[in-house]
Amino acid sequence: MGRDSLVFGAIVVVLTVGIAALLAGEFFHGVDYLVPVGGALALLAVGGLTAAIAREPVPESAGDH
Repeated sequence: MGRDSLVFGAIVVVLTVGIAALLAGEFFHGVDYLVPVGGALALLAVGGLTAAIAREPVPESAGDH
């Protein structure tokens, strides 16, 4: 569980940095490069989150209804 929490924590940090860069690029003039960089970081974080969730094993009780 230690490795999984580190992976998900790192993904959340990258997503937060990406969104912060997007907001900073929109708010402050002269740092327009932050918009594509922040967008790319956020997009990579969402893809990483999707991949991390897909790697999680299915619980044994998932099919027992």
